[in-house]
Amino acid sequence: MVIGYIRVSKTKQNQDLQFDALKKAGCKKTYHEKISGASLQRPEYIRMISELLKGDVIVVWRFINA
Repeated sequence: MVIGYIRVSKTKQNQDLQFDALKKAGCKKTYHEKISGASLQRPEYIRMISELLKGDVIVVWRFINA
């Protein structure tokens, strides 16, 4: 299954652009959260990882190396 992961760091940031991109990429399921990038606690990410099956593919919109 193709699975998407979305994270934005502020409640004012909008996830719509990422949802649209992941839908176009064929994601059947998407995990998302609004949490600081500095936070090590990412419950949706952990949930996604724990539910992965062999052959699943994770898609993210982009990485920013700061």
